[in-house]
Amino acid sequence: MAPGLRQHHLLGISELTREEIELIFHRAEAYLPYCRSAQHRLPDLRGKTVVLAFFEPSTRTRVSFELAARRLSADVVSFQAAASSLAKGESLFDTVQTLEAMGIDALVIRHRASGVPWLLRRFLACSIINAGDGQHEHPTQALLDGFTLWKYFGRLQGLRVCIVGDVLHSRVARSNIALLRLSGAEVAVCGPATLLPQNAEQVWGVRVFWNLREAVKWADVLNVLRLQRERMESGLVASSEEYHRFFGITEQVVTWNPAVRILHPGPVNYGVELVPEVALGANSHIRQQVPHGVAIRMAVLSLLLGGG
Repeated sequence: MAPGLRQHHLLGISELTREEIELIFHRAEAYLPYCRSAQHRLPDLRGKTVVLAFFEPSTRTRVSFELAARRLSADVVSFQAAASSLAKGESLFDTVQTLEAMGIDALVIRHRASGVPWLLRRFLACSIINAGDGQHEHPTQALLDGFTLWKYFGRLQGLRVCIVGDVLHSRVARSNIALLRLSGAEVAVCGPATLLPQNAEQVWGVRVFWNLREAVKWADVLNVLRLQRERMESGLVASSEEYHRFFGITEQVVTWNPAVRILHPGPVNYGVELVPEVALGANSHIRQQVPHGVAIRMAVLSLLLGGG
């Protein structure tokens, strides 16, 4: 177990304390100068092996984990499920236990089924990092979102953050809500009734806005989510055009609160939840989120595997 973190794994935000979140932020801040260039690799994880096992499509998370591990001089293996013995009928348990038997130090896993990282914890001794499990959690995305706000505002305490869009199907929303509330922020959600969880106020402890204008005027930050059509049942929204009309973040929407900051976990569906003019505009932190994702994942790997 790395100094400063109580857990051997990072499965969900609920397993972190507020102090541990701040520790990760400070370690990520120290790593930021090393994120963009392979010219300055750090020796922190030399001799460690990190396996990336992604059973769902990913660009930002998978590549940023790979870059993070390589920037720290770890050996990285990218596991391809379609080209593995899983295609021959081997079970997930046999596959990951075989990988661990080869001497790996960390398994970064994304899986379509909620709870898989917690299940694997019972069988594996290596560190497990949840890179997204079904609709359940995505802890490193929440950490990088929180880190982006912490860098800009200097705090999370007291910030008003509204998560806009398909909250019901979003593991990003669940992890963000947990991190923000733990860090002392006020959290709200906004979207069509069909895309918000029932009793969100009681279950998640968040405020609910049904009207986008009211949400924007209230918020310091809008964390905008895409419509996750691959997870939702048909008929939850009438059409993409209808959704954009009522909940799309446009230049006009930003005029309702010119100081509001914009986040998006990506990928962006332009013309649906967000327009390019806002995504690339002065209110947006979307570009900063990308290098911050590398720094946060460097920090997580380092703290779990004893680097630095």
